[in-house]
Amino acid sequence: MSDTHAATHDATVTSELFEKSELQQFVSDDQAAGRAICKMLSALFVYTLFAMSLAASWTYYSTL
Repeated sequence: MSDTHAATHDATVTSELFEKSELQQFVSDDQAAGRAICKMLSALFVYTLFAMSLAASWTYYSTL
């Protein structure tokens, strides 16, 4: 029974799942998402530095 299953499985694997244009679109979409995530993380990092600086400054000057 397993020999028959393997033979039919091998015959269906030879066809491509996606066309070249679809793969290129996937890559393009993935790169765009990566750039968007990078910009978002950079903005959050800068905001965190700014907020930390304000909090540290306020703490320093309030304890004088």
